[in-house]
Amino acid sequence: MKQLLFVCTTPRTGSSMLRGDIRSTHAMGDPREWFNMSRGRRYYQSIQEWGIKGGDLDAYIAALKERTATANGVVGIKIFELHLAQLVNKGMIPKGPGRLRALAERFGTPEPVIITLTRNNKLRQAISFTRAKQTGKWGTQGEAKKQDKYDRKTIEADLLELIERENRWDRELEDCGYVPDLDLIYETLMHTREDALLRIAHALELPDPEGTVAARDIEDNRLERQADQRTEAWIDKFIRWK
Repeated sequence: MKQLLFVCTTPRTGSSMLRGDIRSTHAMGDPREWFNMSRGRRYYQSIQEWGIKGGDLDAYIAALKERTATANGVVGIKIFELHLAQLVNKGMIPKGPGRLRALAERFGTPEPVIITLTRNNKLRQAISFTRAKQTGKWGTQGEAKKQDKYDRKTIEADLLELIERENRWDRELEDCGYVPDLDLIYETLMHTREDALLRIAHALELPDPEGTVAARDIEDNRLERQADQRTEAWIDKFIRWK
């Protein structure tokens, strides 16, 4: 059985929904953004909560294994290519090609299970990204901190950024010599969530993949789509060049 799972993705691809589905099995880790080193994000919350010195990667990994692994020892991590750049900037992994492999090796698992999650409709992804950044509302829980405002140039910039982020992931995985175990697409995943979980369970070589998925706690994941009429209006406005 394999004990390290990376969900390699970009913002607004349904990764929080996938994370909730994975967590609900209680056998495939809890793939949060454990290496998001943006101010106030998951990494800093965790080191403060766990009493770990910032920059001590080995201590942090040990804590991840102890505190976030499921009972069978599987650790799950949702990771953006940006997080790898942050690790390099902190001097925690070497600069250059193969950064994800370098991180996996620090876990003692040079051949982790790799899942990629992308979104075909890049315009919808970009608008979701723009709105989340403006409002500060990244999930279905909580309230927006600010009102969002349509701005074509911002959406265009976010669209290009998301495409480049995805391209950087392709280059990163190639540099590492990793071939993803699964390539998931948001638009398909929305209708095949149970099948995706089963494929992940097989990739992890769990002893009873079918039983693991069948026994999952469906109530553990109540995330809903965030798209609404405002999103549809922005899409229509963008397409019409208004």
